Amino acid sequence: MIYYFPGMVVGMILLQTAIVAPVMFKTLEIDDFGRSIRKLWPKFFASLAIVGLLGTMVLWIEGVSDINMYSITILTILLSSVCYLIIPATNKATDEGNQKRFDFLHRMSVSFTVVMLISNLIFFFL
Repeated sequence: MIYYFPGMVVGMILLQTAIVAPVMFKTLEIDDFGRSIRKLWPKFFASLAIVGLLGTMVLWIEGVSDINMYSITILTILLSSVCYLIIPATNKATDEGNQKRFDFLHRMSVSFTVVMLISNLIFFFL
């Protein structure tokens, strides 16, 4: 059961970044894409935080004492929460045409998502 939630994190990230977002970008008009993605990303990051929390709770309930496993589930909660919280600033930067700020915030979000993906993959080898 302890591997279920890290597996969900990996699957959610791969589905969102490799399938959902690229398909939306290629098939929707830019305005429709922008409106859709602004609805989708907050739900994505909130879901990752919830899955990270559930993973942490399962570790505790199962009596797991591996600090590395806890570190990964807690890191997932923290990074996905930060990504969620910077969405309004990212949207504002886009709306105001502040490309430099948008690039910084977007890079942060992408980097944190990659860290979550890699760390949750590592979880399976602990």
